Amino acid sequence: MAGQEGGTLNTQSDARKVSPPDIHPLAALLRGFAVDFITGHDIAVAERIMAPEYCLSIGGHLLNGRDAEYLPPTAAQIHQFPGLCVTVHDVIYGENALAMKFTEHGASSRDGGRAATWRGVTLFRTDGRKLSRGWAEEDYFARKRQLTTGICDAVDPPHPMPWDVQPAAPDLEVESVARRWLCSGEGRAGFPGANWLSKVDDSDPQPDALVDIQATTIDELFSAGNRVAFHLQHEARYRGGFAGLDSALVGSAVTVRAAGMLTVCGGEVVEASITTDRLGLYRSLRFG
Repeated sequence: MAGQEGGTLNTQSDARKVSPPDIHPLAALLRGFAVDFITGHDIAVAERIMAPEYCLSIGGHLLNGRDAEYLPPTAAQIHQFPGLCVTVHDVIYGENALAMKFTEHGASSRDGGRAATWRGVTLFRTDGRKLSRGWAEEDYFARKRQLTTGICDAVDPPHPMPWDVQPAAPDLEVESVARRWLCSGEGRAGFPGANWLSKVDDSDPQPDALVDIQATTIDELFSAGNRVAFHLQHEARYRGGFAGLDSALVGSAVTVRAAGMLTVCGGEVVEASITTDRLGLYRSLRFG
């Protein structure tokens, strides 16, 4: 490799002298989670990046405690998908808070090696050093479809520089716009203009077509400049749309959970990426 003024860098000893600039600590935490822990399948990394009291809210469940309740199901998923990878599509870094839009993908050892991709959004709070709290939703309904049919969805393009994005300060006005959009008639009308992180086909209905939203509770929300990440739950009525469910279930009271990332400009939400727990909704209707 040509160096400055015609010099070369071609020895291992020279290479070891190169010290790359540090990335921001929040980016280092997220890279540790997505690359070293999940994609690298190194469970020991969790001790480095997560506080012992770490807990995760996902699909209506609270996994309380890193070692007791979070790591066992995570390890089980890695065992089911021995080549599991995470592709990062978007990131937000705030004030001791971070979020990621991602796709997990791999081949399932339980399903004859059939492959699947499933999208999601996850949010974290930190204690200043480690991840201390998490919220996430992933589209396990799409994963179930792919493992059943054997037809794998494509993975969207990755973010070009997820670990180089710089944090931004909170913006209360941006948060106010986001809360109003999420909780008002505009947001409840199915998040118009949202980029749903789900495939659309006859057996895989779009989330906003499944329910009529009655009330919204925001569990977590933070801003970083004009970006917002959130986790919420809707109290709603089932409209219909799931193949194979009794039509008598239409009108049933349901809870729908969602996580997403928004962009606010000029006092309006101009971009939204949202994933919902469609599998949890389907199971609550089918099994009560």
